[in-house]
Amino acid sequence: MEASKTPLLFQKALAREVERIAEDMLFQVPRKEGKPAKTARIRAYCQNLPIQRAEILDDNLERDSIDYIEKEEAPVFHCPWAVIKIDGGTMEKTGNKQAVRTAVCFGIFNDSEENKGHEEILNLIQRIYERFAKEPILDQQYVCQGEIEWAMQEEDTHPYFFGAMSMTFEFTGIGRENPYL
Repeated sequence: MEASKTPLLFQKALAREVERIAEDMLFQVPRKEGKPAKTARIRAYCQNLPIQRAEILDDNLERDSIDYIEKEEAPVFHCPWAVIKIDGGTMEKTGNKQAVRTAVCFGIFNDSEENKGHEEILNLIQRIYERFAKEPILDQQYVCQGEIEWAMQEEDTHPYFFGAMSMTFEFTGIGRENPYL
């Protein structure tokens, strides 16, 4: 726990907590052709997924040549993941509590013929909801305000499944210092 109450440190604490909440859950990893199936735990990122770089197939080839770059899928398809996004915040006055709106977005891969990857997304949403319904305090300083919204993808994107939930957390602001008091 870091004792500074800032949106950035809150975001990092929530990312750690999402990984902890889902630590016993294993999700399929998209497999490359001819490779065996693997599973992995969800990894939480702050604000965005990492940028994926194309790889050069042969170091002896000219690095500027786009013909020799291996094409990779967009980062959104490197599942499983959670992205903790800060949507915005409010501070009514200096020193008052700060409210931070956040979204937790999920992406998973499930290529089963039953086409039930949405169940894994719903389980993630339920676990996070239960965590903050039972104990609204995160990292001994950030308090979930209780209003939680969630949504599932509308399109059929099998074998990739996506969902998100939004929550607002509140924490104390910075008090004014007055050397004359």
